[in-house]
Amino acid sequence: GEIAVFDLGFNSEQIAKLKSIEKIEIYAVEKKHPDILVPFQTCHSGRLVKGWFAWKPVIIKQALDRFPYIVYLDAGTTILKPMTNLFKHIQQNGYFLIDTGHNIEQRITQPVIDKIVSHLSPDQQAMIMDKNTMELDGGFQGLSRAVYKDYVVPMYEYAADLSLFMDDGSCKMGLGAGRHDQILFSIVANLLKLNFYWQGWLNLKVDGKDVPLHFHWDKNEINEETTVYRSRSDTNLEYFEKCIHYKN
Repeated sequence: GEIAVFDLGFNSEQIAKLKSIEKIEIYAVEKKHPDILVPFQTCHSGRLVKGWFAWKPVIIKQALDRFPYIVYLDAGTTILKPMTNLFKHIQQNGYFLIDTGHNIEQRITQPVIDKIVSHLSPDQQAMIMDKNTMELDGGFQGLSRAVYKDYVVPMYEYAADLSLFMDDGSCKMGLGAGRHDQILFSIVANLLKLNFYWQGWLNLKVDGKDVPLHFHWDKNEINEETTVYRSRSDTNLEYFEKCIHYKN
């Protein structure tokens, strides 16, 4: 396997450090839109987001053009145990997606409603805007070429229009709550009726059997059996300074 790292703006020191780590290869991001790596302010606090995260579906496509299956990880993710069974699940079932517990309706922006949802059938529109239609976690996705045509490619094409990813303050929860790529991924996945797992103890289908895996965002729930920790809110994470080591 390989760890494909996509360069959103590393300096020379960071590139040198990454190149010193076994299995890492660094790739440039395809400029599907010329401003895909330009920083934009996304909330009142002044937080800047490059390209409104439109680069994410682009690099997912780039990765799947190179590899038959992948796990996409946002920076706020810590892997604590081997993901062997998760990779087997992706190979055998085509994908692995996680539910955030939030719905689409509260966080969808008006450009997405106007340019995407309004062109769906009435039943599809009602389903997407239903309060029980959940978001997926855009920051952790297991994908294979089984979902390339219907899931990955449409998202890649959306990246040509940054207004679909922009948080313009038009969602119901206001500026800072628009979820950029995550809402778009969630719309496509729900239209395809893909299954989302809920964080906690999961039963993955591997070799026709249920195999347990612990996946969580809450540091109070992390234990010695946890495989994936969605650690983005843990600013004192002790694992940040640890290196990854591999054995054949």
